[in-house]
Amino acid sequence: MKHNDLKIGRGSIQQISSILSQNNISGKILYCADPLVDKLYGSLVRSQIKEIGRLKEESCDYNTISYAMNIAERVIATDIDCIVGLGGGRVLDVCKYAAFISKRPYLSIPTTAANDGIASPVAVLKRQDGRPKSLGAVVPSMTLIDIDVIASGPVQNIKAGIGDTISNYTALKDWELAVKRGKEDMHGFAYLMSQNSLDALMKTQYQSITPEFIEVLVNSLVLSGVAMDFAGSSRPVSGSEHLFSHALDYYGSQNNLHGIQVALGTVAVLKLIEQPIDSVTDYLNRFEVDVNPKKLGIDEELFVYCMQHATTMRNNRYTYLHETDLSTDRVKQVYKELVNNL
Repeated sequence: MKHNDLKIGRGSIQQISSILSQNNISGKILYCADPLVDKLYGSLVRSQIKEIGRLKEESCDYNTISYAMNIAERVIATDIDCIVGLGGGRVLDVCKYAAFISKRPYLSIPTTAANDGIASPVAVLKRQDGRPKSLGAVVPSMTLIDIDVIASGPVQNIKAGIGDTISNYTALKDWELAVKRGKEDMHGFAYLMSQNSLDALMKTQYQSITPEFIEVLVNSLVLSGVAMDFAGSSRPVSGSEHLFSHALDYYGSQNNLHGIQVALGTVAVLKLIEQPIDSVTDYLNRFEVDVNPKKLGIDEELFVYCMQHATTMRNNRYTYLHETDLSTDRVKQVYKELVNNL
C-alpha cells in the first residue's frame, strides 16, 4: 500500500478508478459524502468505485467524534477495505478519523479549498458538548483534488482557504515566541514548509481568483498539511488566531467559515501585539476577503469575550495572547479599528 498519493489538476475527479487501482485497492469500498455534494458528483464517483470493487455507502450528515467512531466500527465489523470521502472539511475529517481508527486506506476528494485540513494529519470533530476537538489522525493515503470542482464551488469557500493560509503568519510568530519562552521545541522542516505555504500565496502574481490561482492556493494548503505531519501537531499553522476562532465557535452563534474567522483573528492579534498589518490586509483585500467583524455578525461584546477567553481553548498552545494586554478597553479599541478600517 503506497501512502500519500497526491493528484492535483483540472478534471482529476475522473481519475478515481485509476488512483484506487494504482494503490491496489479492491473489495468493499465505503463511499461517504454529504447529500448536497452527492447530488453534484455522486454518480461520477459511484461508477468509478464500481469498476474497482463493491460499493458501500454512508450519507455523512454529522461531524461528531461518536459518528466518526461509528463509521470506523462499521468499517471494521463488515471488513471494508477502503474509505472514499467526498466533500468539504466536515465530511473529510469524519472519514479521516474513521480511516485512522480502522487502519484502512483512505481516498480524500475535497470539493472545497476552505482550509488546510485537505492534507493534514488532524481531524477537527465535535465533542458531546459541541466544543470542537482537534484529534491526531494520519494524512490521507490518497488525495485527489480537481481544480475545476473547487472553482465551481462557492467563491466564499475559496476566500476561506485564502484566510486559513494567512493564519500561518501569526501561527509562526506564536511558535517562535513559545520556543523563546522554553514552552516548545522548534521543528525546522515544519516551520519552513509553513513559511513556504504562506509565501506561495502572499507573493503570488495573481490578482484575482482564477483556476490558476486556485491551483496555487491548493498547493499552499497541502503544504500546510504536510507541515503539520512533519511537526506531529497543528503548531506550524495554528496559533492565537485559531484559538480565537475556536472561542467564536464555542461562545458565539454566528455561522462563519473557519478560514474567514482565523483571517480576522490574524489581523486582530497583530493589532493587539502592535505588529504591522499592511501586508496581510493588502493581500486579503486583493482577493476581496472581508474580515470586518461587524459584517461577520460578531458584535463587540462577543469579540472581547472570545479574545479574552481564547487561551482556554487549548491548554498546551502558548501564544502572544498569554502575555499581551487583553484588558476590555484595549480589545474594544482594536474591535473599533477593525470595524472602521477594514
